[in-house]
Amino acid sequence: MSAAPHRYTESLANSAIPLVRRIVEDLVRRFADWQAAVSRFEYATVKSRAGAPDPDAEALQEEAGRLAAEIEECVRELEELGVECRAFDSGLVIFPGEREGSAFAWRAGDRAVSAWPVYDGEAGASLKGTSSSMPSRAQDVAGNTSRASRSRSDGSRE
Repeated sequence: MSAAPHRYTESLANSAIPLVRRIVEDLVRRFADWQAAVSRFEYATVKSRAGAPDPDAEALQEEAGRLAAEIEECVRELEELGVECRAFDSGLVIFPGEREGSAFAWRAGDRAVSAWPVYDGEAGASLKGTSSSMPSRAQDVAGNTSRASRSRSDGSRE
């Protein structure tokens, strides 16, 4: 794979969307699954007592950790492309622009990139800086499924 540009033109950003879309779709789906797993884990721990832990709690914690690692892999793939993930729930990403201070935004479901101020102010609990609550973020991604499940638009595997 060739090195990703550090700065994007609008045309270059739009041409990267097919690959970015596949990564972002994986990320958004895994983030929703992670949130559900964390909720199930929290419910299981509420049912636990000091002397009688809920038997499902450990498995649910492992599932949340696995999903967190897969989310981190998706974020890493985007970073390799020079793209910054801003919101896991909506799939908002930023392509740094070629001119100082310019950037292009794209969100899952968009047809093309837009100037960054279009989404400037999008809020949410899933902003990249708040992802530190994901359990077991340092776990290895088993099988590297995120990358293996996507083919590049030229037909080759990444």
